[in-house]
Amino acid sequence: MRVLVLGSGGREHALGWKLAQSPQMCKLFFAPGNPGTAKLGQNVSLPNHADILAFARDEAIELVIVGPEKDLVLGIADKLSEIGVPCFGPCKAAALLEGSKEFAKQVMDRVGIPTAHYGCFEDYEKAVAYVDQNSLPLVVKADGLAGGKGVTICETREDAIKALRESLLDKRFGESGSKVIIEEFLTGTEASFHIICDGQNMQALPTAQDHKALLEGNLGPNTGGMGTCSPNPVMTEAISREVMEQIARPVFAYFNEQGSPFRGVLFVGLMLTWHGPKVLEFNVRFGDPETQVMMPMLQADLLPILYQAACGELKVETLALSQHAAVCVVLAAEGYPQSPRTGDLISDVPEDRERLAVFHAGTATDAAGQLVTAGGRVMGVTAWADDIERARKRAYKAANQISFYGKYMRKDIGLRI
Repeated sequence: MRVLVLGSGGREHALGWKLAQSPQMCKLFFAPGNPGTAKLGQNVSLPNHADILAFARDEAIELVIVGPEKDLVLGIADKLSEIGVPCFGPCKAAALLEGSKEFAKQVMDRVGIPTAHYGCFEDYEKAVAYVDQNSLPLVVKADGLAGGKGVTICETREDAIKALRESLLDKRFGESGSKVIIEEFLTGTEASFHIICDGQNMQALPTAQDHKALLEGNLGPNTGGMGTCSPNPVMTEAISREVMEQIARPVFAYFNEQGSPFRGVLFVGLMLTWHGPKVLEFNVRFGDPETQVMMPMLQADLLPILYQAACGELKVETLALSQHAAVCVVLAAEGYPQSPRTGDLISDVPEDRERLAVFHAGTATDAAGQLVTAGGRVMGVTAWADDIERARKRAYKAANQISFYGKYMRKDIGLRI
């Protein structure tokens, strides 16, 4: 098959790493890709949807896999469908689940999915009044896409006021923050759960746990994710079934009823509370860095699974999973997540080998062809072994080997597991 993967991060590198292992793969393209994906296929520059559509036609692309949520929210799946190219990623109507947190909450309310109590506001004064009427801590979220950085956990009134001012008045997140969700702070254990769906049939992927806070002990500001581990032992078979039947299935049924079948992957961000699983958020694409640990855990050939789902004909009944455990440690640039430093030389990157892969995210090559930092999350070092502890040691050994100015990583990824 001739396949195009949209995106340039660690998620897309990990997907490409897995897809390249398929005996059905003929030619693999990435748009725009990164220095890591260039070793798996061909990186191409397709800066807008018109270019993507023209490339898909000219290169006889048989499947497009969409990494970034923005392309889905802007309707790339609908446009590809119009020219007869299967796309793994939901249509624009279904992608609004991630494009608007207010819409996601409305869907949850409509189909009876447990989530945090909330209010939605565009007016700053009304938002402040809501804060004063509710118990702290509270969570303030930008309604639209904010690159994983539009969420603030507010322990004090001052924290909440600052978050509301940044979003509603200072326009820190642009139009994405012109509306905010204020919701109760849920306590429990956070978990990530991914379900592939062809519009009706669904299949769960390996469980994973993200570590979103910047600092050890889950302290500091939220980030796009500082590391992950898989499997997540708190996601028991019973809880997984409950999420599939009580959360995912009603969502997929809702979009079927709306005439917008969900074909892609639904990422359910969960808080496992004493009262059962509650939904923190929905994403309509693979998680990053969850994908970096899910791919090594997946023994099945991923390519036909994604193609079948994109065509509405998912046939696989069970996914063959590894009995190993995997850990991904994210290496971040100095200043991440607020103002990451870029352009620093990266050296001593280990080659991929048995049970170890280094997935590029914020990297580039300079004019001299040297590998340099080009984003906040620079790389994800993923290792897998017989158990979490061995995987941690293998990942951290490789992570410590890589060198660039200001390199930062959490030291406790997978430790609580």
